[in-house]
Amino acid sequence: MSSTPPAPTPARVPSYAAVLRAPHARRTFGAGLLGRLSNGVAPLSLLLSVKAATGSYATAGTALAALGLTAVLLSPARAALVDRYGPSRALPPLVLGYATLLAVLAAVSARPGVPGAVLVVLAGAAGMTTPPLGPVTRALWSRTLTDRDLLRRAYSLDTVAEELLFVTGPLLVGLLLLAAAPPAGLALGAALVLTGGLLLSPRRSPGPSRARRRPAPPVPSPRDRGRAASGGRRPGRPPWACAWGPWSCW
Repeated sequence: MSSTPPAPTPARVPSYAAVLRAPHARRTFGAGLLGRLSNGVAPLSLLLSVKAATGSYATAGTALAALGLTAVLLSPARAALVDRYGPSRALPPLVLGYATLLAVLAAVSARPGVPGAVLVVLAGAAGMTTPPLGPVTRALWSRTLTDRDLLRRAYSLDTVAEELLFVTGPLLVGLLLLAAAPPAGLALGAALVLTGGLLLSPRRSPGPSRARRRPAPPVPSPRDRGRAASGGRRPGRPPWACAWGPWSCW
């Protein structure tokens, strides 16, 4: 009497809790979310702040467009800086610059009658320094998680949480407007990106050029050692044979 073999059980998919139990995972996840929450708070706060300062939706829309346009157009340049110098050196200056410009926008837009061109220029400058917190977070996931299934689960968790930030951010701005003026949202965005971005920055992250090791020099063959002993000439060649350069010795 033959018995059929049991059906193979599918591979167990790691849970989100298993991702957060990994070393340094909670700090990476929390800091990345805290810094990226600014992306859901700052744009709407900028639109409302410029509208309140200038009384013009056209100027407010232009400032918001300047922020988004410079952020998108210069994203390859910011990514190249992170690739070249590493997150520990490239990310803090971007975070500090972006947070400072958001704070300046909050202070300037709090004054009624400010020229709209000033706000548009400041918004464009803030977009130029927008830190790439999302790509840096995913790069840190790939460095800290060696298991491929766990890494895919971490990417899924990060994607879902990032989508929720764009819902949570405007809701937070709406609650803030119940007790404060629109520029307070810009100040909150500056505080969020400053705290989360600096916590996310790794302490040491050497760039690709420093991480590469120089190849070991080749071991000279007996023929090469004989040529070196003869002053770089083939045996039997007169000294003037190398007068036209080292290539003439061979």
